Amino acid sequence: MNFFYFIYFDFFLFLLLIFQIKSFTPYKDSLEIVAQFNIIQFKDESGKPVNCSNCLLAGIKLSKNGDIFCSFPRWNHSVYATFAKYNKKENIFEAWPSIKENQKYLNNSSSGINSVLGFEIDPDDNLYILDQGKINNSPALEGSLKVMKYSLNTSTKIKEYIFDSSIADPENSFLNDIVIDTQKNRAYISDSGISLDGELSHYKPGIIVLDLNNSNVHRILSNDKSVFPDETFWLHVNKSKVREDKPMMTGVDGLALSCDGKALFYCPLTSRILYSVLTSDIDKAIENKKYDDIKVYSAFKKEASDGLLASSGNNLYISGIESGSIFVSPEIENDLLQFDIKDYETLEGNETTMWPDTLALYDGYLYFVTNQLNNYPNNIDHDHPKNHKYNFAILRFSVENDKSYIYGCSENGNSWGTGTIVVFIGFGIIILIVLSFVLMGTNNQEEVIDKHMNLGMVEE
Repeated sequence: MNFFYFIYFDFFLFLLLIFQIKSFTPYKDSLEIVAQFNIIQFKDESGKPVNCSNCLLAGIKLSKNGDIFCSFPRWNHSVYATFAKYNKKENIFEAWPSIKENQKYLNNSSSGINSVLGFEIDPDDNLYILDQGKINNSPALEGSLKVMKYSLNTSTKIKEYIFDSSIADPENSFLNDIVIDTQKNRAYISDSGISLDGELSHYKPGIIVLDLNNSNVHRILSNDKSVFPDETFWLHVNKSKVREDKPMMTGVDGLALSCDGKALFYCPLTSRILYSVLTSDIDKAIENKKYDDIKVYSAFKKEASDGLLASSGNNLYISGIESGSIFVSPEIENDLLQFDIKDYETLEGNETTMWPDTLALYDGYLYFVTNQLNNYPNNIDHDHPKNHKYNFAILRFSVENDKSYIYGCSENGNSWGTGTIVVFIGFGIIILIVLSFVLMGTNNQEEVIDKHMNLGMVEE
């Protein structure tokens, strides 16, 4: 009877242990709508709203004080501003740093902000804008393919890094995403390599490595299959084919840098494979001028992705554009010899979160935008949005203490993955078994002593 008592007691402790471990898990069902739009609106110089029917909400990052900045790539001439700050009070966007800088292209000037998709903000509120240069599917003007560094505190440009045609082709480049290594003062940039004519044979994808100290720039992996789209893959969103005439072909897209700066993760949009390289191998390739001689590691992921983001807690957040989900791979391996991501946790997502794009971390929340890129531009209905109540949205959900990779690794970050939980449960079971045997042994000894005492009393 006492034996079963201990079994029940052990089971209770086991459940308590699982509950305690689960309480460490940072993810909660807490999806919030920060903003939603049927059509993007900007403030003009007089403060009046201007509708932008061809604007696509694409990038998002937050400053140190929580200001939301977004990008609207100029894939059409009528995009009022390609980079803007969100005015939450009025639910409108304001061109940043000014309307003038956003519209210099109208005078055939390449010195302004031409077309932006990716950008990043560092812990000192320095803003790095990646300019695609190409407007309305036309060749980029000389000097328009570049990275611009601004101070958000003063709204002034600090430095500019211009790419020549050997780094970014005016016709066959598509500068997409950017991450910043604050330790090495280096930028990594994905070039999807989409050609103006759309012919896959003309694609020139690759990864650009920019030294922010001396402006040295190198192009790596340009001939590696890992940066090219998968020709056999036809993208579906919510089980519907994207494009009926031919599949969408986009090369290397999302980028993520581990919080210690040792591993760079990337993925072509048209693919279900996640790739990674060690940044130490990138250093060697640059030193030896062998830019494709870099060991590439690969791992299967659940579905095609657009945005990637690594965190200070060593998590890798992944947008899932096929199902409208956000996935996380906890405890990402910086030792890429062990890189084999198989298990993902689904954090948020449903049919209303169509095409989750860029990701951002701020103040314990993961922010992301949804933009129906699969319906852009011809099938965006501004009066009657398809599938849900809005065309574009800024959403967020709680990830507790997790922060962006750009703040470095945090000992207090959220890295409670499946492996950690299994280890804790394993140790817990062992402890409970040992405790059971100890308690059972103690109980048996007490029974023997009681028996002897009872016998002694009878003999007396």
